[in-house]
Amino acid sequence: MDSSISGFIFILINIISPFLVFIACCYYLFKRISADAILLFVGSGISLLLTGFYSFLMPYLARVNYLPAAEVNTYYSIAGIIGLIAGICFGIGLFILINSLLNTNKMLNKKS
Repeated sequence: MDSSISGFIFILINIISPFLVFIACCYYLFKRISADAILLFVGSGISLLLTGFYSFLMPYLARVNYLPAAEVNTYYSIAGIIGLIAGICFGIGLFILINSLLNTNKMLNKKS
């Protein structure tokens, strides 16, 4: 019983950071709808879903012997590719955001 509670707490700790990033991206998207906000939202949302997939769904399916080991490996590979796409979306969105902030600061410094 104690090991299952500690395992559950460990899983929750693992989900906290993607959840906070997703909340921040949602807030940014509601404040300003732009390409960078959408890319950040999509990237963080997919990452949050994949964290749940890795933390809850796949261990459960492996524990109840629902999937053979070869299929588990296939699902992990597919999830890895989807995670790569999510990371690329998030990275491009972050790059666009930083670039627009730096350009805005340059324009404000020229006016002063």
